[in-house]
Amino acid sequence: MSRQLMPVVAIGATLLSAGTLFGQLAAPPRVGPQPSLGNAALRPNSFEANKSVAMNNKIVKPIPLTADAQRNALTNIDRSLSEQVGQLNEKIKTILPDELGILAKTEGWKPDDQQALVVALRSGDPTAVYEAWAKGNPRDTAGAEIAARQTDVKRIMTRLMQDVEKNKAAVRQNVADLTAALGKISGATPAVSDLSATVSSLKTWVDARQLIESAVAQKGPVAKIPTGNVTLISDPSLALGTAIVLSDQAMLIGNEGAGGLTIATGNAAQALQLPIVTGTPLPKAEGEEITSGTLVVNPSTTRGTVNYNVNGHHFVAEPGMNQRLAPNHRWVIEYDRGRPFGSSAYTLASGTYCFRPTDLGWQLYKYRYDVVLDNSQNNQEFNYIYQGQDLTVPAGGSRTITSPYPIVVRFDRGNGGEFVAKSMPFSGTVQIGVNATDNLWDLFPTSENRRETANLKAFSTEGLPKRQ
Repeated sequence: MSRQLMPVVAIGATLLSAGTLFGQLAAPPRVGPQPSLGNAALRPNSFEANKSVAMNNKIVKPIPLTADAQRNALTNIDRSLSEQVGQLNEKIKTILPDELGILAKTEGWKPDDQQALVVALRSGDPTAVYEAWAKGNPRDTAGAEIAARQTDVKRIMTRLMQDVEKNKAAVRQNVADLTAALGKISGATPAVSDLSATVSSLKTWVDARQLIESAVAQKGPVAKIPTGNVTLISDPSLALGTAIVLSDQAMLIGNEGAGGLTIATGNAAQALQLPIVTGTPLPKAEGEEITSGTLVVNPSTTRGTVNYNVNGHHFVAEPGMNQRLAPNHRWVIEYDRGRPFGSSAYTLASGTYCFRPTDLGWQLYKYRYDVVLDNSQNNQEFNYIYQGQDLTVPAGGSRTITSPYPIVVRFDRGNGGEFVAKSMPFSGTVQIGVNATDNLWDLFPTSENRRETANLKAFSTEGLPKRQ
């Protein structure tokens, strides 16, 4: 027989908790005190009484920005920009005085000076308007300044009306210039404040257009959700649940007509209302999954080394080590329980046996693993493979796995790649969630069944609908 002692992940505190022993731990059949069965004599074990013992899954199916999607998005945005610019132009006309309204303030001027002002106004030249006003009424430089600034707003608005149809590349600068020009007349023209919401919305659409236009179109059915805090464009023209990856710094999310277009920063998976977790996930399973035979475990939590004989051969198990014994054999284990408790010997059947320090020295118990896969925070089912079977944890629910051996499940993390295997050599609850480091599905241990909470920069959900 070969010796197989391998490290295992620490058995959780629930393994040794008196409140969880019932139904999970049971003493193996006793052989009774007897001489060693083989060549190795039993080795003494030190023991200190009363010592404390410590299937493919979906990630909303992010898709890359294809050339067609890019064209469609830009077409929709351009249509909206054209409508918004037209509406803004009409509002500005009602706020700013027209040519006749300005001329009404020139009573008493010389006809030549009035005509010069008309020419300047029609040319849309703010400097010419200022000079004409200052010549017609040298004592009213304040009026000249207001007239010039109002003319500048009209000039930029005219340019914006033209560029939104023929020169899209200039629209962003036009909006920035218009915002600055409106700010200069806000004191003398209080009604300008009524335009702030319209101009802000226009700026958002222009910024969104630049992000989409500058993105590089990709091919393929699936894209990776950007990690960390990125730019998130919520587009009301896209169906709810649509996620288009623009780059590793930006993503387009559909909100299906709920509210206007918004731009914010935050975690993309969290914005998609996935159950994101910032804790440390379970490590990947190492070695072959055990589904038969006998497994002898000295849990890490015992913090003690155990000497024992199996069919007369001596072995040493450090904390966190286990030994696998082949199936279809009769295995007898003997060990010293520690002074003054003497020795024990047991016949081992198939399953897992764990050493545990007690008030009566070292004891060996047959262990049953009970793991709850908690999917309560997820609005979609979670698919996994256990012992060759395709299984599912329902959306918003949970599923319990019971086994005489450490539980290993395999699952797709949502990227269509190779399935990952996770080992759970403990009893307790495991949280299903999205790993904040890579925005893919993962499994997370819980502390006394308490779930991890996300520790992320807050994402503004204003204007975004809630998933049902």
